[in-house]
Amino acid sequence: MCRVNLSFECDNANRSLPQRSASISSAEDRSSCSTSTLECTPSKGPRVLLCSENVPPQVNGIARRIGIYAEGLRSLGCQVDLLHPDSGRGKVLSHVNPWNFTARMMLIDPRHMLNILSTPYDVVHIVMPANLSGMWVLAAFKLLRCIKRDSKPALVVSWHCNIVDYIQHFSVGPLRALCSLFFFMLFGMLPFISDRVLTPTRKSEPQIVNLWKRSDGELCAGVCYTGVNKAEFSPDSKDTKWGRTWQMAKEKFLTQENRKHLIVCVGRLSPEKGVDELIKSLKDLPDCALWLVGDGPFRPELERLSRELSVSVKFLGYQSGEALHSVYAIADLFVCPSLTETFGQTVNEALASRVRVALPNVPVFAEAYGQVIPKDAFWEPLNRIDMAKSILIQLDRHSKDEPIGLPDLDKLRSWDDACQSLYLEYVQASRNRQHTFTLLAGLYFPIWWIFTITVALSFFIFSQIRTFCGGSVRFFLKARAEDVLVKVQSFHRLPSFNSLQQTEAAVNNSGRYRSE
Repeated sequence: MCRVNLSFECDNANRSLPQRSASISSAEDRSSCSTSTLECTPSKGPRVLLCSENVPPQVNGIARRIGIYAEGLRSLGCQVDLLHPDSGRGKVLSHVNPWNFTARMMLIDPRHMLNILSTPYDVVHIVMPANLSGMWVLAAFKLLRCIKRDSKPALVVSWHCNIVDYIQHFSVGPLRALCSLFFFMLFGMLPFISDRVLTPTRKSEPQIVNLWKRSDGELCAGVCYTGVNKAEFSPDSKDTKWGRTWQMAKEKFLTQENRKHLIVCVGRLSPEKGVDELIKSLKDLPDCALWLVGDGPFRPELERLSRELSVSVKFLGYQSGEALHSVYAIADLFVCPSLTETFGQTVNEALASRVRVALPNVPVFAEAYGQVIPKDAFWEPLNRIDMAKSILIQLDRHSKDEPIGLPDLDKLRSWDDACQSLYLEYVQASRNRQHTFTLLAGLYFPIWWIFTITVALSFFIFSQIRTFCGGSVRFFLKARAEDVLVKVQSFHRLPSFNSLQQTEAAVNNSGRYRSE
């Protein structure tokens, strides 16, 4: 534990910020625990532009992180401006994310781009991936820096998605190579237009992070730490109204299903999260039932899988507030089966609730939680037998009320600590500034502009098409085809003109016979 004193060397005056203690865990972090300077606007704290397509009230880990970062930096004395899809007309053109209708994307207005470039920012922090408008802001500032030889602002990228893992998960053969080429063309310019990259852990996306290695061998990379609100996620949550409600529901469910233990998993229900593997592992865990908290496009498939396997799974859907805080606290074990996390905030929340956890032994989880949970709480990835074994060990400790496996809450980083560390990364980025392009980057720069603009317009057009189709082009076309088929079948069922004449003649003949 060390005290970090932050002071800012301004053009005409010095200004000290409120002091906070920060828990710095690694030797590299401790080496930066000296008084640091960052140029800033006279008589004011440093001005930060935080550009993200994920902000509250969106419900995802990135949005929550960015909202907390903004408030934390303000409490440290920074002036924080947010640029996001809901910034309003005149600043951005907002549209739905064509792959995730719960999120939005944006195209920055060129006039607002000029306003940003004329604002004396000390730090520009762009949250990735797929934030094309943010990349344009970085590129414009870097171009301005090269022309004017002005070192401000420090240009920072934070990377919050495992693009490489997603490519491996969702593509095969030649498609995988094409996807890799596409993303390299899209993001390969980032190291040349930014000063530093931040990831939730040092093991996140090493292939991406290594692009920030300079010619002298220095890696301009750091960590944007994740914290947890220990007041909200707490073992005391089980004693709240929602905690008692969940406890009663748990006991009833276990009795109905004739099970002893309740496993809880919280997160978005999508293919890459690995929830299907957890459901399949229940066949090897006959005493366990599972609660899935969250929603997503993969839910119908997971419900079908649960029915086919006849395992005890309950889908609780999206939960928030005290209901979410409390559902962690009543769990016997928390399991996160995902292999593609950049940190795993739900794991942090479970640990803060003093609940044992079991995780796949992937580099990100090993770094983030290796000092908090026992080694046997990790299982070999994609090994369902090892997963079941790890889960059973933790549940056995829970049944015996053993202290092993119970997290030490003091080892969990708070959001105050995380925001303090983020500021230190800004300081480091101000020391990593570069004022030139390499020859290769300079030649690719105009091509990259054209490519990213084309991609952004394609995303926008695709989002409009999907919106018009009600969210799915495939289902829209299928529904239209079914409508046409029904109409054609109905048309064929109508009597023809000749058949009508024959019917009329038959009726007339019948009437004539009766009259005779």
